[in-house]
Amino acid sequence: MSSAQSPARIAGVTGDAVVRVAGLAVAALDGLRSPRLAAALDDVPARRDAHRAEGRALAGALHTVIGGLPRDGVRPRVIGLRRALHAGRRPGAGEWTPEVAGLLPPEVSRGIEGWLAGAATLAAAEDRLPQVLAAERESGLNALLKAATDPGFRIALGGTSPVLAAELEKWIADPGRTPRAGTTTTLARYLARAVTKTSPLSTFTTSGPVRWRAAGPAVETRPVDRHGAFELSYYHIRENIAAFVLGHPALSGRTPIALNASAQRLGEQVVFLRGFGMLGLLGGESYCAVPARPSVLALVDLLGTEPEGLLRHLLRERLTAGDASLDAEVDAFLDHLLDAGLLVPGLPVTYPHEVLPGAAAWARERPAEQAVGRLDAPEQAESETRALSAALERAAGALAARPAAGDAVSYRARRETVVSGLRELAGFAAPGGPHHAMFTSLTTVNVRDTAVAAEPPAACSVRAWRPVADDLDLVRRWIAPFAPHLPARLALTELFGARLRERGPLPVIAFFREYQRAVTAEDEIGAELRGSVVAPSSRRPEDSVLDGVRRLSAVMASALAALSPYPLDADAPGTNDPVTVPAEALKATIATYPPWVPEVRSISAYVQPANGLGVVNALGTGFGSVRARLDHLTGRRARSAADRGTGPIYAAFGSRFGISLNDHRRCLPFQLGGTPALIGRDSGAARLRIEDLVVRLDEGSGLLGLATAGGREVRVVHTGAAAREFLPPFSLLLTVLSGEVPPLTILPPPHPSRTAPRDRRRDWPRLVIGSLVAARAQTRFPAGGVPLPRAGEEESRFLLRLAEWRRAEGIPRRCFFRTRPDQERADERAATSPASWTQMQEKWHKPMYLDFGSWLLVRGFAAALRRPGTALVTFEEALPDPFAAQSADHHVAELVLDVTAGSPP
Repeated sequence: MSSAQSPARIAGVTGDAVVRVAGLAVAALDGLRSPRLAAALDDVPARRDAHRAEGRALAGALHTVIGGLPRDGVRPRVIGLRRALHAGRRPGAGEWTPEVAGLLPPEVSRGIEGWLAGAATLAAAEDRLPQVLAAERESGLNALLKAATDPGFRIALGGTSPVLAAELEKWIADPGRTPRAGTTTTLARYLARAVTKTSPLSTFTTSGPVRWRAAGPAVETRPVDRHGAFELSYYHIRENIAAFVLGHPALSGRTPIALNASAQRLGEQVVFLRGFGMLGLLGGESYCAVPARPSVLALVDLLGTEPEGLLRHLLRERLTAGDASLDAEVDAFLDHLLDAGLLVPGLPVTYPHEVLPGAAAWARERPAEQAVGRLDAPEQAESETRALSAALERAAGALAARPAAGDAVSYRARRETVVSGLRELAGFAAPGGPHHAMFTSLTTVNVRDTAVAAEPPAACSVRAWRPVADDLDLVRRWIAPFAPHLPARLALTELFGARLRERGPLPVIAFFREYQRAVTAEDEIGAELRGSVVAPSSRRPEDSVLDGVRRLSAVMASALAALSPYPLDADAPGTNDPVTVPAEALKATIATYPPWVPEVRSISAYVQPANGLGVVNALGTGFGSVRARLDHLTGRRARSAADRGTGPIYAAFGSRFGISLNDHRRCLPFQLGGTPALIGRDSGAARLRIEDLVVRLDEGSGLLGLATAGGREVRVVHTGAAAREFLPPFSLLLTVLSGEVPPLTILPPPHPSRTAPRDRRRDWPRLVIGSLVAARAQTRFPAGGVPLPRAGEEESRFLLRLAEWRRAEGIPRRCFFRTRPDQERADERAATSPASWTQMQEKWHKPMYLDFGSWLLVRGFAAALRRPGTALVTFEEALPDPFAAQSADHHVAELVLDVTAGSPP
């Protein structure tokens, strides 16, 4: 079986898998462990337990002896001795004397003498802890510095935390100058992340394609050349650069003007979305309308045949038919519609990542014209145009560079070149203006870089992944009731279904207007819609005010019951035994789903191999979107994505919504809309227009859905990597009506951890579905129940208290932990703002690696628990255990598999 043929033989999985490999080998983390300290922290509690048990046994023996003693002055002393032994404290001066020893049986006296000697040995072991910690502290800091000098780590840290990276560089330059404790603690946390996590948003991880082979290990990593791909992370900066170039005085009169891509006539109005495709947090996609006067309709008809717009002077000439006396009137007319948003100025560039080179080319190719504003001569305009074009080309070249991620100094210089190239553009902007402020404020924090490899950084076995893929397809069907926007779709169906049944399909922009009225209403319905659309995880169907939504809770309960005996009851006792669910149980439940619970057609699954199983970390949108982003970052050409002509039309958004994380190659046949300030068109994607879409009742499911005016079903998919909560309202509504948004995890809300008691410990076992680990074993505590350092307490004493607590609670030495804020406060924030929801998710839910045998990592753990508002802490088994591999060169890896029903669209 060849590598090219292998993927096609895994049913339901495309050949577009992506592997993400952690930037540092586990050997880098090994140096942070403190074996002597860990052994001492294990030894002292074990001795304490044994010493305590021995003391209680001796106290029991004294109980028999005391009954035979005379009731004189000695008996109370022996009673005091018994109490001291039982409590594990040293006897008082009069409680253990030669006189008392002589009254006791010899074996008891010898036992007490041995117990006292053991107490002294135990005390000495405790007293040695500060010295052991001091020695381990020195070796741990040396190991941290050694590991942190890795070029890839330094490069990644510079892009994530420039301040911390600068402190590290100072330490590397002068190893004798140890940074403050907070700096080393944070460095250790980043180092642990670089070893144990596969986050795709930095150079801590390398993403690349997979080389398939018939057999062998599930994942076998190998060294490859990796390069950094630069992107701008400033919201809408590319669109703002386009607007800056279009509005520059040297280019006045040369701007193409196009019709808003959402514009259409409805009755006596021309309606459109102002800011169509603009980031929702910036107020994009508001419904607007202008009267459908003949002049407006003529303009709409004219530009409707010019998707890439017309230069202003050409548009003026066509509207005036060459009558110069009408120029001023037409210009005022155009300015009015530009201000309203029906007309949009735009560069003839298709996607935001092409803005810099596209703007440079467009400026260079424009003929010199008489300029207005601060430039009053054609020569001056031409000169400034050439200078601006050259500056844009330099900035584009710096951003397009793909530096090797092997030399921290040169890589850092490349990153700085990107920033300096963009800051140079400030010299062409009006001082004090918004564009000047934007360019001058840019720093390296606004440059995101991702490490990618064009060649496969890992080989994967078809034999190992075939059963995983089969079970992922089963999970894809089982998660249907938990699709996060299904409650919102059910609510919309109940609210608008009868009207659509009576009136027939409604143009989608008209439906959006009615939806806006409902979602902004200050009543129970409005509150429910706002919550279920913006932050679906914060609501439960059983709490809905709508019957059509409440009925979903029974389907969810039935689906979760298929996982029995996985603990679903909040008051069920905890267990550490894994729960294995046969595939047949899920299949039987899937067969009972009603038609109004449609399956999600395609998912991407982020999976790690462990002991012959696939451990599922997360789920996401499928359709090859992850590989499409990798192809964009590596420069690979877009794959063919042809429409089959039957079945649903699948369309991706043309806009990237101002976020470079959404940049990717084409992965669906159709494109809907475009990007603000850009009017180019993707020649490889069929164009789907807003005016082509209607909202109707789907005959099969009975749910509201999208279709073309001709009756063909449409599904609009957000194929970008940014959180869907950042989508503007109209685009978000389209994804709700399309139903192709999977939950983020196999166990979605209502996850039992949301309803379990929060004032005491709660355990969840590992959940295995066929060959998948659907949920790792975890234990949750109230944050207040976990030991933290006390004021003035020696660090070694705190570590000992924590070790005793861990021993008593049975928490594994190596694990991941995550913290949560107070749930009621979090739900309140989530229901009111997508920004606060996303920030809360990032702040509280990222798992962090913890080795209780590493004092550096324990410091970070304590700091996390001390964050304001922390209410809960969850410990999750480290599966796979990064130290389970035999080789110190082992790298943690994660495979991203797309599982799609039937053939790809």
